[in-house]
Amino acid sequence: MRTHIEVRGARQNNLQNIDVDIPRDKLTVITGVSGSGKSSLAFDVIYGEGQRRFLDSLSTYAKSRMNQVKKPEVDFVFGLSPVIAIEQKKGIINPRSTVGTMTDIYDFMRLLFASAGDAACPLCDHSVPILTAAQMIDHIQQLPSGTELEVLAPLYKIYGDTYETTLDEVRAKGFRTVLIDGDRRSLSDPLELEDEAEYRIEIVVDKVIVKPDIYKALTKTIENSLSLVGEGFIRFELISIPEDGSVDEKKFYDSFACPEHHLTMGELKANYFSFNDIASACRTCGGIGTFLRAEPRFLVRDWNKSISQGAIEPKLLSSTSKSTWMWSLVGSMAKHFGFDLNVPLNEMSQDVQKMLFYGTKDVKFPLVPTEGAGKTQYRHEGKWMSFGGFVHIINWWYKLNLKRQGSPAEADFYKKVMVEHTCPDCDGKKLKLQRFSVRVGGADIHELSVMSLRELHHFLNTLEFQETKAHIGKQIAGEMISRLQLLLDIGLDYLNLGRRSDSISGGEAQRIRLSTQISSGLMGMLYVLDEPSIGLHARDSSRIMDTLRKLRDIGNTIIVVEHDMDTISSADHIIEIGPGPGRYGGQVIAEGTAEQLVATKQSITGAFMSGVRSIAVPSARRVQTGQSLSLRGARANNLKSVNVDIPLGVLACITGVSGSGKSTLIHEVLCKQLFSIFNDARIVPGEHDSLTGHEHLTGVIMIDQSPIGRSTRSNPATYVGFFDRIRELFAKESETLGLSITKNDFSFNLKNGGRCEHCQGEGLVVTELQFMPDIETVCPACNGSRFNDEILEIKHKGKSIADVLDMSIEYAASFFEETYIKHKLKVLDELGLGYLKLGQSSTTLSGGEAQRIKLAYELSKMKRGSHNLYVLDEPTTGLHLSDIQKLIDSLQKLVNAGHSVLVIEHHLDLIKVADYVIDMGPDGGKHGGIVVAWGTPEEVAETEGSLTGKFLKQTLNPIPMIDIHSERHQMIKG
Repeated sequence: MRTHIEVRGARQNNLQNIDVDIPRDKLTVITGVSGSGKSSLAFDVIYGEGQRRFLDSLSTYAKSRMNQVKKPEVDFVFGLSPVIAIEQKKGIINPRSTVGTMTDIYDFMRLLFASAGDAACPLCDHSVPILTAAQMIDHIQQLPSGTELEVLAPLYKIYGDTYETTLDEVRAKGFRTVLIDGDRRSLSDPLELEDEAEYRIEIVVDKVIVKPDIYKALTKTIENSLSLVGEGFIRFELISIPEDGSVDEKKFYDSFACPEHHLTMGELKANYFSFNDIASACRTCGGIGTFLRAEPRFLVRDWNKSISQGAIEPKLLSSTSKSTWMWSLVGSMAKHFGFDLNVPLNEMSQDVQKMLFYGTKDVKFPLVPTEGAGKTQYRHEGKWMSFGGFVHIINWWYKLNLKRQGSPAEADFYKKVMVEHTCPDCDGKKLKLQRFSVRVGGADIHELSVMSLRELHHFLNTLEFQETKAHIGKQIAGEMISRLQLLLDIGLDYLNLGRRSDSISGGEAQRIRLSTQISSGLMGMLYVLDEPSIGLHARDSSRIMDTLRKLRDIGNTIIVVEHDMDTISSADHIIEIGPGPGRYGGQVIAEGTAEQLVATKQSITGAFMSGVRSIAVPSARRVQTGQSLSLRGARANNLKSVNVDIPLGVLACITGVSGSGKSTLIHEVLCKQLFSIFNDARIVPGEHDSLTGHEHLTGVIMIDQSPIGRSTRSNPATYVGFFDRIRELFAKESETLGLSITKNDFSFNLKNGGRCEHCQGEGLVVTELQFMPDIETVCPACNGSRFNDEILEIKHKGKSIADVLDMSIEYAASFFEETYIKHKLKVLDELGLGYLKLGQSSTTLSGGEAQRIKLAYELSKMKRGSHNLYVLDEPTTGLHLSDIQKLIDSLQKLVNAGHSVLVIEHHLDLIKVADYVIDMGPDGGKHGGIVVAWGTPEEVAETEGSLTGKFLKQTLNPIPMIDIHSERHQMIKG
């Protein structure tokens, strides 16, 4: 039996034809400096080859319907098992995806409510039974023959629509009679209903006479009432009873329907609770939970102008054409209520402004057509009208636009004048309101969705079912409990099932995917993970290791790409790739246990583990300037009315356990409020009372790990902005030669210029094969250079434009003499990115590399006199300790240049060099959301109750990792 995975001759990317043996059924960590080739070995070679072989084993038919994987550059790989990659990239942008749908737990929860839920009358909350159509008919057939019943279904007005629109939908479904507050009305007659008023409307679905052969007809009637209009609810109303029969109405409705409103509920299916099902999703937001609503301040072009002069958005009121219906309405309203349309908008009273934007509601006025109005307006002259208000009109137009899928130009208009809010209809619950009349254990499905996973786990463990539903409910609840326990084990107890997937971090998404793999219980698998410790507080780092050990112990092989020292020292086997990044790396420089790495002189990781190398604590902290951002009353998500002062002109860190509220405080409240001040007033920040101190800033800049470009044409040279200067240098060389070649001809993005048109400047030609992977071949016309021969003949210092794009940043920094280009390249090199090529495609860059390129861009364009706030979220992602030192040096440069840097971080080596630390906690979810410690790292380390301080104290007084590992593990456990 093969005991190792044998890799021979790996040459992928920068790997230097290496041979590696990875033990099977063990936990192996691959580490090394950033860019050394770790991911190339783990993902491109091992995972890539395993995936390719699996896909190759499928039928030609199956292969033609899925993307194929290219063969990695390796001689052979022996001993592979079925392989699964669990990466930490987010990649989830669908607003419908939630933690519940990612883990499948929400699907079980829908099944639980459909199978074991208890229904309540939506009008009085009295318990009502859930019956199948057959059970309803059996009960009705117990009535004396000849008894007449009416089958009715409640009708619910669509939020934001008129009653007329709602009733039009009912007419289209073939229904002709309704009861409005008990009054029978025909839908063929005009029904003048006040849109602001509340009515109890019921549709008369059918009239039924009890007789032996009604089963088939009554089944169809019940199904129509439940599916077409009733939203699951139905009412049977006794009309007449034959003289020779007697019916006890109370007995008839007892245990069959609500005793007061006579409503009962039809049989439920799991999709009744799905916000991704059009029949169940909230009609207003479509199941997303948020909705765009018009904002008055964006409907005004100029507050200093009058309405007649064009103060209002022209799409509503054009100042050049005043014969429209809208002008007649607004003019009639002005005459009736006595205000002047020639008065500047900012001088009008608040009551008039409120009327213009939000309407007259129930107050009506006679229509007076404007001059030049059309026949339609004169036909309604003198008719008493109401005005909905500009805000409600835009909202109504937007809903119509969604229904008919309007043009991109219309969509752009609505984006400019509308702001995203919680859906006003479902209040962010995503489902139609009738769905919340079904409960399990006294809670509806939304209440369970917003519970923390730990609370939900406890709720399900203590849940008791009715005897008739216990055999179903307990089985479904048991499946949910087992999946929830796995999420609790890996430190995600603070999340809830309703949390949107696009709001969780890459590390959280990775751990969720990891939990689903553990729940599968497979053995003999090969798992490849990318930095599973990302986003984890030091307290929680042992949890992920315990989870990985569980996977290993049931008979799986685990390969982890990792920089975290605790994770590395806990591994069964360690492989260090290096010694440097890019072309300086790609070799195995150390292998074995943690002790063996420490004993290997070439091992950079071993040097940090033994304490020979370390990140030094600053000899002194910066003195605060007295200027600060003062945030008061932050209440978004789990924040508990947080008051915090963030000093400016220093390097500050926001820390805390996962889910303590760090990202909510900084991203949702602080940054959004600053962006709304400096960039776009349409941005709505999280709920808070006030923010002061922003007047000390010039702007706010977010440096995150999103790609620097989504196109293969984007690269470090184009993003940082010095490629234009390089093209100018080559254009000058062409002038010297007397050629009419311009700067634009040296761009591989422009048609009919100097690029190779055969590959359109890509350098590669992609051939799509039906059931084999796409083949990328070097362009035969330009040999991969991207440019035509005429352009390649022009040289700068003996190098063509293609040669320059193929240079490493480090080499280019010494090659170019032009000050601007040299400065930009030097900054990139100092951030440890010297191994990247100038023309390297952005799609090949990791999140950490993309973030450092963005940081380099900011560092290279610093201006004197400006004071920006730079916000970074876990910038240590993907960085070895040797690279973290370079990152720290760059952040210190920003602060020394007069800027402020605010970092959300878990890495203790970055936290310990900060000037000021704010620690959130004390725990995650509802147990977090407060500031537990603040001050210098030394002050936080001495603060009782601060979990960060507990571990920070040890980092400020370091002991070699090998000596402290077991001690730290015990401390984490404690």
